[in-house]
Amino acid sequence: MKVKMAGSHFALLLLAANVCWTLKDGTFTKTLRMPDATPEHSDVLLCHAVKMEEDPTYIVGYEPHVSAEIAHHMMLYGCEEPGSTDEMWNCEETRGGGRVCADGEDQDSRQVVYAWALDAPAFNMPEDVGFRVGGTTRIKYIVLQLHYKNKLQAGDTDSLGVTLHMQRKQPEFQAGFYVLGTWGAVPPHVNDYHMETACEYTDSSPMYPIAYRTHSHSLGVVTSGYRIRNNQWTEIGRMSPQRPQMFYNATTPGMSALPGDFLAARCTMTSHRDTVTKIGATNADEMCNFYIMYYTGRTDDLTVQWCFQQNYHWEEHFSGIPDKASSLDGIPVADDDVMDHHVHSHE
Repeated sequence: MKVKMAGSHFALLLLAANVCWTLKDGTFTKTLRMPDATPEHSDVLLCHAVKMEEDPTYIVGYEPHVSAEIAHHMMLYGCEEPGSTDEMWNCEETRGGGRVCADGEDQDSRQVVYAWALDAPAFNMPEDVGFRVGGTTRIKYIVLQLHYKNKLQAGDTDSLGVTLHMQRKQPEFQAGFYVLGTWGAVPPHVNDYHMETACEYTDSSPMYPIAYRTHSHSLGVVTSGYRIRNNQWTEIGRMSPQRPQMFYNATTPGMSALPGDFLAARCTMTSHRDTVTKIGATNADEMCNFYIMYYTGRTDDLTVQWCFQQNYHWEEHFSGIPDKASSLDGIPVADDDVMDHHVHSHE
């Protein structure tokens, strides 16, 4: 696949990409954009890397410059080394393309930094919370990945991306991601089909969910996430993945996850297709992901935590499953729930 390039050398790209704007409040911005990409077929994934500073910095806000008409989703991944030294490369790992990160093929080698889909708006961290990158972390580079819906018309190029709002001062709390999801497939001609996952929380430090984000494709009806403690279910979030796939306020402010708790997620799917729909990367496939953005008092470098299961059924492990786990009741139909962030008290 050929891609038009904005320059001819990776080092030049890094110099250009690291031009920052310092704001009056002491924060600064760093903008990552695709360098005049020309995706030549539908469902292609292209990547572009930007080197972080030698000293640690903290992301406190994300301002996307993306259109759902062009991109199915956008991801920011953190890598110790990017998957290519080219200024842009095909990173369709599951379909013969290059890697997102050079330091391993498994998902543990790449850190989730941000996720966007369906025209989600800008997102700001709560006060005194930041996502650490650079320094001694495993995030020496941020890789911008765009999943393009379609081939662009002849002569058209793309420069979609995101502006990161950052600061050098260490905040009181550090932000991280816990991602729940499933493997497997959705059978044909099913209503309210459940794809479920759960894992025990084993970190010794409490985790305080700030926000959540759901991600499914066209078969997703509702996705819900819970903390289970002593067989009591507390909702972290519940949303239709057909709404803007932004980070929404956690349903229960101030809730925590402690060692011995379980974190669980369910994706409810409906399919009128004549064939099985597998979990996969293309628009014709499906996904079942529930992202938890949390904060913690930990001061060491965080890494993303994953919980993925296949053929897992809540009823075989838990009782008291909430009736609303597959319900759209209470989910807003208007965009009146854009996040108004603040650090909640610890409960």
